[in-house]
Amino acid sequence: MFFGKIMTRSISYADVVRLHRTDAVCVGVHARQALLCFLVPSAETTRHRADISLSWCESAQANLPPEARVRCVVQERSVRGPVVGQLPPEAMQRIRTMIMREQTSQTAEGGWPHQMTPRNKSHAHACQQKNSGFRSRTLRSIHYA
Repeated sequence: MFFGKIMTRSISYADVVRLHRTDAVCVGVHARQALLCFLVPSAETTRHRADISLSWCESAQANLPPEARVRCVVQERSVRGPVVGQLPPEAMQRIRTMIMREQTSQTAEGGWPHQMTPRNKSHAHACQQKNSGFRSRTLRSIHYA
């Protein structure tokens, strides 16, 4: 499913694709959709745990700016952008390893995105339950100014 040299139209594993505002690395194809990891804009200074830095040589081989970062969180998209380069196998191995590590972390944390379940209005919020204790089983309303 993931990480194979599968071709769909004009994109394949390890290709760097230029999209509207950013570049992305193809890490596989599933159901005719590309599995992509996006490059982090150079202006973004926040480091995510799933970010890996590409060396200067790896960036040059893929026609990317020096020392680009890849956020190893897979997103499924249909791609129509041009292929601008290809990452070397060593970089793709590091990306695959980080994807697996990030998926393990997300599974341990309960998954991402968090499931949003609709709540009944009578369901008490956690801050309302905090001070209820064992003395009273009824919920007390707390209002903040």
